[in-house]
Amino acid sequence: MKVRLGHALFYLMALCLFAGCGNAAPVPLPDTSALSAGAEFSDIAGHPSELYILVGLQRGLYGVPSDGKFLPDVPATQGEFISTLWNLAGRPGGNGAAAWADAQNLLEGISFSDDTPITRQDAMEILFRYNGSLSGMESMLTGIYDDAFLDSDQIPAGGKPALYWGFYNVLIRETEPDKIAPSGTVSRGDMAEMMVRYMDDFQSGASDT
Repeated sequence: MKVRLGHALFYLMALCLFAGCGNAAPVPLPDTSALSAGAEFSDIAGHPSELYILVGLQRGLYGVPSDGKFLPDVPATQGEFISTLWNLAGRPGGNGAAAWADAQNLLEGISFSDDTPITRQDAMEILFRYNGSLSGMESMLTGIYDDAFLDSDQIPAGGKPALYWGFYNVLIRETEPDKIAPSGTVSRGDMAEMMVRYMDDFQSGASDT
């Protein structure tokens, strides 16, 4: 029988008191002090991911299209996700984002297509691999997460380290109470938030200039 997430968090809090836990503290918003006036999209005002979208723009993760729209609630495609990560990495190599990601083994086991919406599982697999596949405190919480999430049995074989790493580091959240939704899609707004949070938490020297 699954244990509800609220019950599991009791044990997580106890562990945090013993070992420390970044997830126990509120997640800070990105620094927007260096944002350029007018550097914005026409369809993000008031959106939950607005600040992250603007910071991502300032950091060169994407540009403003001719129609001025970001479409924050539209599912991000695999191609868009890889291109954004490639920009985050500094556009290495000379053959484009997909070739770079393939050469870095970021797409192993993923049926890649530019126009296919990216799932939460695949997004975390790619970011986790980009980060060196380095598990942290969340590896001690696998059993708790397994019991807490009602859909943990839907996580693909071998997919828990990446997905639970993303959840622990607040790169993804529950989609509804007690569900982690590995096959759910990532919106473009979610993608911007993931990338900016990743830069702030895992990359030293992230800059808004």
